[in-house]
Amino acid sequence: MAGTRIKLDPEAVEAIARRVVVLLEESGLRRRELVGAAELARRLGVDRSWIYTHAIELGAVKLGDGPRARLRFDPEIAERSLRKLGDGSAPDPPARSVERADRALWMRRPEVKLLPVERPDGENTPQAA
Repeated sequence: MAGTRIKLDPEAVEAIARRVVVLLEESGLRRRELVGAAELARRLGVDRSWIYTHAIELGAVKLGDGPRARLRFDPEIAERSLRKLGDGSAPDPPARSVERADRALWMRRPEVKLLPVERPDGENTPQAA
């Protein structure tokens, strides 16, 4: 039997490959979808900074070796982790839009008229109302 070679035609190779894929999918192995922090934050409804703060708990995958290597997340793993965080063992994540909405309202506020306040040296200086 040593030295015996079997040659498969391309259709047989394709059939074997398709069967391997089916078996892997049936056994629970699948191709993982990895997304960035911004996309994960959008899906979970939290701020991107919260994602980075909890990257380890959310199952972050580091791409590269450098100090600023990109992080990617499997959304299914992150959602499971978020449910565990939400079972009382960790504080709830902050809502994404609250801080941004407050900041946006502050930036669009109408000009505030200032009242003159007398300084100890006798000069008038406008101060915020």
